[in-house]
Amino acid sequence: MRPGSDTPRLRLLGQPRLVDVRTNEEGEPLHVRLPGRPARRVAAVREAWRIDDEWWRRPISRDYRAVVLDDGRPVTLYHDLLDGRWYVQTGD
Repeated sequence: MRPGSDTPRLRLLGQPRLVDVRTNEEGEPLHVRLPGRPARRVAAVREAWRIDDEWWRRPISRDYRAVVLDDGRPVTLYHDLLDGRWYVQTGD
Protein backbone atom coordinates (compact mmCIF):
# COMPACT_ATOMS: atom_id res chain seq x y z
CA MET A 1 0.00 0.00 0.00
CA ARG A 2 1.05 3.56 -0.50
CA PRO A 3 2.10 5.45 2.63
CA GLY A 4 -0.92 7.21 4.11
CA SER A 5 -3.35 5.22 2.00
CA ASP A 6 -5.64 2.30 2.75
CA THR A 7 -5.79 1.39 -0.93
CA PRO A 8 -3.54 -1.49 -2.00
CA ARG A 9 -1.16 -0.61 -4.78
CA LEU A 10 -1.31 -2.80 -7.86
CA ARG A 11 1.99 -4.05 -9.18
CA LEU A 12 2.25 -4.63 -12.91
CA LEU A 13 3.89 -7.81 -14.04
CA GLY A 14 6.75 -7.70 -16.49
CA GLN A 15 6.67 -9.49 -19.80
CA PRO A 16 6.96 -13.26 -19.50
CA ARG A 17 10.33 -14.62 -20.57
CA LEU A 18 10.98 -17.97 -22.23
CA VAL A 19 12.84 -20.45 -19.99
CA ASP A 20 14.17 -23.98 -20.25
CA VAL A 21 12.34 -26.37 -17.93
CA ARG A 22 12.97 -30.09 -17.46
CA THR A 23 9.93 -31.95 -16.15
CA ASN A 24 9.13 -35.35 -14.70
CA GLU A 25 6.73 -37.83 -16.34
CA GLU A 26 3.73 -36.01 -14.86
CA GLY A 27 4.86 -32.68 -16.33
CA GLU A 28 5.98 -31.15 -13.01
CA PRO A 29 9.11 -28.96 -13.23
CA LEU A 30 12.34 -30.51 -11.91
CA HIS A 31 15.00 -28.10 -13.21
CA VAL A 32 14.76 -24.52 -14.48
CA ARG A 33 17.31 -22.53 -16.47
CA LEU A 34 16.50 -18.83 -16.13
CA PRO A 35 17.84 -16.49 -18.84
CA GLY A 36 21.57 -15.87 -18.33
CA ARG A 37 21.82 -18.23 -15.33
CA PRO A 38 22.82 -21.85 -14.76
CA ALA A 39 20.10 -24.49 -14.37
CA ARG A 40 18.70 -24.87 -10.84
CA ARG A 41 16.80 -27.72 -9.25
CA VAL A 42 13.20 -27.07 -8.16
CA ALA A 43 13.28 -27.60 -4.39
CA ALA A 44 9.53 -27.14 -3.82
CA VAL A 45 6.30 -26.37 -5.61
CA ARG A 46 4.36 -23.98 -3.37
CA GLU A 47 1.26 -23.55 -5.47
CA ALA A 48 -0.26 -24.73 -8.76
CA TRP A 49 -3.15 -23.29 -10.72
CA ARG A 50 -4.54 -23.20 -14.24
CA ILE A 51 -5.92 -20.37 -16.32
CA ASP A 52 -8.15 -20.86 -19.37
CA ASP A 53 -9.46 -17.49 -20.46
CA GLU A 54 -10.19 -14.84 -23.06
CA TRP A 55 -11.70 -17.16 -25.63
CA TRP A 56 -13.42 -14.14 -27.20
CA ARG A 57 -10.08 -12.47 -28.04
CA ARG A 58 -7.04 -14.71 -28.02
CA PRO A 59 -7.25 -17.99 -26.15
CA ILE A 60 -5.07 -18.46 -23.08
CA SER A 61 -4.46 -21.85 -21.54
CA ARG A 62 -1.67 -22.00 -18.94
CA ASP A 63 -0.58 -24.18 -16.05
CA TYR A 64 1.18 -22.04 -13.43
CA ARG A 65 3.63 -23.18 -10.75
CA ALA A 66 4.96 -21.02 -7.91
CA VAL A 67 8.23 -22.79 -7.13
CA VAL A 68 11.28 -22.35 -4.96
CA LEU A 69 14.64 -23.12 -6.54
CA ASP A 70 17.44 -24.88 -4.67
CA ASP A 71 19.14 -21.51 -4.07
CA GLY A 72 16.01 -20.23 -2.23
CA ARG A 73 14.78 -18.03 -5.08
CA PRO A 74 10.97 -17.95 -5.50
CA VAL A 75 9.91 -18.13 -9.15
CA THR A 76 6.54 -18.18 -10.90
CA LEU A 77 6.55 -20.35 -14.01
CA TYR A 78 3.86 -21.19 -16.47
CA HIS A 79 3.53 -23.81 -19.16
CA ASP A 80 1.69 -22.38 -22.15
CA LEU A 81 -0.54 -25.25 -23.19
CA LEU A 82 -1.14 -23.70 -26.62
CA ASP A 83 2.49 -23.32 -27.72
CA GLY A 84 4.02 -26.01 -25.43
CA ARG A 85 6.73 -23.71 -24.03
CA TRP A 86 7.61 -22.67 -20.46
CA TYR A 87 7.89 -19.07 -19.30
CA VAL A 88 8.94 -17.25 -16.16
CA GLN A 89 6.57 -14.50 -15.02
CA THR A 90 8.59 -11.67 -13.52
CA GLY A 91 7.52 -8.78 -11.35
CA ASP A 92 9.76 -6.27 -13.18
